[in-house]
Amino acid sequence: MIWDRLKDLWLLFGRMFPLPTAPGLREVGRPDRTSPVLVTCNFDLTVRKVIRALSRDGIDAWLLVAPTRGINVWCAAGGGHFTADTVVSILKTSGIADRVDHRRLILPQLSGAGVNIWSIKERTEWKPRFGPLRIEDLAAWLRRGARMTEPSERRVEFGLKDRFVMGTNLAFASLVFFILPISLASIWIPGLWWRSILLVFLLAVLNSVLVFLLPGKPGVQRGLALGILVAAVFAILSQTWLAMPALSTVAWAAWIVFLATYLGYDLPSWSPLWRADVKELVLGKRHTEIAVDEDKCIGCHLCDLVCPVDVFERRPQTRKYVVARMDACQACGACVENCPADAIITNFRAGLCSCPTCTVIQGYGALKARPADGDDPARACGQPEADGCCSPDAGQSEALSNSDTSPPACGCKSCSGDPP
Repeated sequence: MIWDRLKDLWLLFGRMFPLPTAPGLREVGRPDRTSPVLVTCNFDLTVRKVIRALSRDGIDAWLLVAPTRGINVWCAAGGGHFTADTVVSILKTSGIADRVDHRRLILPQLSGAGVNIWSIKERTEWKPRFGPLRIEDLAAWLRRGARMTEPSERRVEFGLKDRFVMGTNLAFASLVFFILPISLASIWIPGLWWRSILLVFLLAVLNSVLVFLLPGKPGVQRGLALGILVAAVFAILSQTWLAMPALSTVAWAAWIVFLATYLGYDLPSWSPLWRADVKELVLGKRHTEIAVDEDKCIGCHLCDLVCPVDVFERRPQTRKYVVARMDACQACGACVENCPADAIITNFRAGLCSCPTCTVIQGYGALKARPADGDDPARACGQPEADGCCSPDAGQSEALSNSDTSPPACGCKSCSGDPP
């Protein structure tokens, strides 16, 4: 469809913004009472990709599209928009229990950062489990009996195609911050605005595509390395081919280094890897800490099943898990959220990146959620308790709406469950 193609084109640049599709129940193929039941977010691209993959592999399935504010699975889970409450609400309001004879529920692995499967088990009659990380692996996993994902099926990757797309999104998002000061400066420096736009896109894509080849740690160090490299090439060309004045060459070279360094700093906002705090991104100094309390660990394997970067490893002698690859940890919090024994020890609350893009989004959300003077903090959304999203029936009322733009709840702390 032309409309879908236009949305795909927009997603080359605009993934900073939610793109919701209506939540609810979808039939893929010709599902019956024994067909698998899957859950996903209501980010339009994700829903279309899941349906396309299931159809291609000939899988008849029931697909529950949960109301996650039009945000993708991992970001929605990390931001508190894809939780056990979200899953329970769509289970109750979709009527899926009347359409199947079983109670097996398949969740996307990356939802583990926000979805606690033990909470779903306690509150419903469903038996949730996490499926493979990539939808392309779903058919093979289902044919094996949907018992346990292989290590290769639950490890996140950042391939060339994804790096290019995230590079264009990084450029677009960065221009949101830069466009006003660049436009003002163009009053005194003619042509600065369009040259800077081209530079931002070029440097953002190079930062993302070449990220595994650049020296240094992810963040400022690799961005600075790219800036120096591109500035050196520019300086040579400007003096030998463009015949620019020396002062102009120095000024543009410095601008290139600054832009590349900033974009390198912000790249983790657009990658599934290197989600880090400011110290790690600026200084390259590891701050994230995670450990397993072996006295509490019951060897259930769940921490390893939900980890997208293979941090944990099982000790054959004790049949318990330990942290084997600390540097790989993304601080997504999936292991903490789903450990039934509370055996995971960390120094982070959740996988909230502190890069510029994420910080601005979180700050904007906090401002919207801030109660006005005189409002009851317990009902920070300002709605009456009987009808609002903070009422006991909020989980049901939120999923009844089929509007593309209606959120599953307000963004207030009391609704999202985040600590104040």
